Amino acid sequence: MDAVFPFGFPSATAFYLAVYVLTLAVHVVFMNYVLAGSAIVAGSALMRRDERVVRVLKDWLPVMLSGAITAGVAPLLFIQILYKQAFYTANLLLFHRWMLILPVLIVGFYALYLMKSGWLSRRRGWARAAVTAVPFATIAFVGYSWTENHLLSLRDRAYWVDFYAGDRPVHTEPQLVPRLLVWACGSVPTLAALLAWQAWYRGWHDERKGLARLAFAGFALTGAASLIYWLAAPEQVSAISSPMALPYFIAACAGLVIQAGSWAAVWRAGLSTRALTVISIGLAMTIVGMTVCREAVRLQAVGADAFERLYPLHRDAAAKGGLPIFVSFLVLNAGLIGLCFVLVRRGTRAA
Repeated sequence: MDAVFPFGFPSATAFYLAVYVLTLAVHVVFMNYVLAGSAIVAGSALMRRDERVVRVLKDWLPVMLSGAITAGVAPLLFIQILYKQAFYTANLLLFHRWMLILPVLIVGFYALYLMKSGWLSRRRGWARAAVTAVPFATIAFVGYSWTENHLLSLRDRAYWVDFYAGDRPVHTEPQLVPRLLVWACGSVPTLAALLAWQAWYRGWHDERKGLARLAFAGFALTGAASLIYWLAAPEQVSAISSPMALPYFIAACAGLVIQAGSWAAVWRAGLSTRALTVISIGLAMTIVGMTVCREAVRLQAVGADAFERLYPLHRDAAAKGGLPIFVSFLVLNAGLIGLCFVLVRRGTRAA
C-alpha cells in the first residue's frame, strides 16, 4: 500500500479497486443531485417559494434517482468481491435496519412523483411541505445507513461479537455524523454544476449568480464538515497523506480551485460552454480524488495483512470469466439511462 492507487496490488485486486472507485464516482454524481436537490425542494416548499429552478428539480429528481439506483449496482457488486466477510458481516449485524433501505427508497421514489401531481398543488401549504420533505428524509436515511454499514464493516471480529451479543439495532461512533456531513455538503457543488448545465440549455443566464452562490456555499460547508471530520477521526484522515492517496487528494483540491475560479467567471460573465466545461472537469477531479481517498481510509482501517489475505479471492473471482457479461450489461444500462434522459427532456420541452 505504499504505491499510488491502484498500483502496488496484484492485477486482479488493482482491477477491482479501480472499477469500484470509477463506478462509485458515477453513482456519487447521481446521488449528489438527488440529495442536494431534494433538500432544496423541501426547503423551498417550507418557505412557500416556487422558483423555476425548483420546478426543474421536481421534473428531474425521479429520473436522477433512477439513475442513482441503477449506477449503484456496479459498486455494490465490486465491494462484495473486494471485502467479502467484512461487508457481509455488517449487513447481517444490522439486518432489519439494513433491509429497510429498499422500502424506504420505494417510498421516496413515489413521493417524488407525488410532488409533481396536480393533486398536491391543490393541497394546503403544510401538506405540500410535508410531502416534499419525504424524498429528502428517505435519501438522507439511505446515506446514513450506508455510512453506518461502512463503519461497522471496518471493526474487528471482537467488536462484531459484542455487537451481536448486545442485540444492538444501530451502530454509532464519533466519526459517523461528521463523515456523513462531508459527503452531504459535498453534494451541493455537484448539484450547482448540473443545474448550471440545465440552466444553460434553457437559456436562463440570469440564474448564474444564484447558482454560483449555491456552489460557493457548498464549498464552505464541505470545508467546515471536513474540519469536523478531521477532529473526530484524525487517525482515519491520516490515510489521505499516504503515498497511495496523496496525489489524488492534491488532484481533488486542485479540482476545487478550478471549480471556484470558473464559478467566479460565471458570476461575472454568465453561463458559457467553456466555463461550465472547466467546472465539470474540476468537479470530476474532486469526486474521483475524494473517492480514492475514501478507499484509502478503508484500506488503512482493514490493514495490509488482512487485505493481503483477500488477494486469492480476488484472483479467483477474476478467473470466472464474467467480465464480458458485465461490460455488456454496463453498455445496455447506460443506453437505457440515456434514453430515459432523452424522454424526460422531450417531455419537459413539450410541457
